[in-house]
Amino acid sequence: GSVNTAATNASGAATFTVVAGIYDVSASELRLVDEDFVAFNGIKSGITVTDAWTDEVISVNVIKTTQAPLVIKELYTGGCQKNDGSGSFQRDPYIILYNNSNKNVSLQNLCFAFAFSLNGHATNNYYLDGTLLYANEGWIPSAYGIFWFENEVTLAPGEQVVVAVNAAIDHTLTYNQSVNLANADYYCMYDTKSGFSNTTYYPAPSEEIPSSHYLKGYRYAGVSSNAWTLSVNSPAFFIFSPEGVTPDEFANDDTRKDLYGGAAAQVARKVPVEWIVDGVEVFMYGQPASRKRFTEIVDAGNVWFANENGYTAYRNVNKEATEAIPGNAGKIVYNYSLGTNDIIGVNGTTDPSGIDAEASIRNGARIIYKDTNNSTNDFHQRSRASLRD
Repeated sequence: GSVNTAATNASGAATFTVVAGIYDVSASELRLVDEDFVAFNGIKSGITVTDAWTDEVISVNVIKTTQAPLVIKELYTGGCQKNDGSGSFQRDPYIILYNNSNKNVSLQNLCFAFAFSLNGHATNNYYLDGTLLYANEGWIPSAYGIFWFENEVTLAPGEQVVVAVNAAIDHTLTYNQSVNLANADYYCMYDTKSGFSNTTYYPAPSEEIPSSHYLKGYRYAGVSSNAWTLSVNSPAFFIFSPEGVTPDEFANDDTRKDLYGGAAAQVARKVPVEWIVDGVEVFMYGQPASRKRFTEIVDAGNVWFANENGYTAYRNVNKEATEAIPGNAGKIVYNYSLGTNDIIGVNGTTDPSGIDAEASIRNGARIIYKDTNNSTNDFHQRSRASLRD
C-alpha cells in the first residue's frame, strides 16, 4: 500500500528506488489551457520488480482529459465504531458532489454507479492475463443498478449537495461517532419501487427531507440483491450522465448488458467512458494485491482507506487555483490537521496543499479542488467525516 512519487526531468523520466515487489506505475500532470484545467493521465499495472533490476525503463502512455465542472468531493462509506466498542456501524454512508467550476451545473439525470469487483481486493473476473477486458473497449461496468436525480437540481459555482446512500436519518442519536443525515437540504437514495427495498439499508427517511429530494432508482433485471451495496471498504464509485437516452432507457437496454464472469445474478450495464463525469477508486489498507477497476481515462490512481473508524475519502485542494481567487485573501485557513490515525501503518491523512478546506469554506473562501483524474493525487484519507466538523 505504499506510494512513491517523483517529478519527471526535462526528458520526461522519473527515477525510483524501490524494494522488490509488484507495482502499479502511473503518470499525471495538470495544465491550465485557455482557462480550463486539462489533465494528462496514464497507468501501467502489475509491474514486477526484482532484485536483479538495474536501470529498467517503463513507458507510460497518457490520455488527455478536460477537468469536469462537477467532482466527487467526499466519499464516506466505511462507517464508525459503536459507542460501547463492540464493533462497527456501517449503514450511514454519504456522498458529497461539488461544483468545481465557474458556471452553474445541472444534476438532472445524473446517475450514481459502482463497478465490479465490489471490493478492490476481491477476485476480479474482468482480468485476463493481467489486463482489464474492457480496457480498450471504452466502457466501465455499472454493477447491480443505478440511482439518479429525477428532478431538476442546479448547483451554483462552489455549491455542493449531500446524498445519503442508505438511511437518511440522524445516526448520531444512536452512535456518537456517526453522522446526522436528517437535513432538509440533503438528498437520499430512496425508491421503494426500484427493487432496492431492503429496509435494513433503506428505512423511511427523516421527515426533515422532502420527498422531492428522493433519488430515483433502478435494479437491473436479474439482479438478486435488494440493496445497492456500495462497498464499505474499497468501492470504485462513479457518476455519469447518459447521452441521448434517459436513465430508465439506459438501465433497460439489454444491448448494454454484461454478466460479470457469466454469473446470472451478477448483472452490469456497460457505461461509455465519455458519459462518465467523475470517479474515485478506493483500495483497502492491508490489501496490497488490490486491482484497478477503472481505466486511466476515469481514474489513473487510487486512495488508500481504512474503514470502520469514521474516516472518509476527501478531495485535495488545488492550492494554486484557490489562492488565485481574489476574494479569498485572508479567508484561507492553513496548517490543516485533524489528528493522526490510531491504526499502525495507516497514513496519508493530510491534504498536501496544507489548506483546511472545510474551515476555509466556513471562513467565506471559495475552494477549487484538485482534479487530475488520478485519485492518488486527488484524494486523501480524512480522519473525520466533514459532516461532523
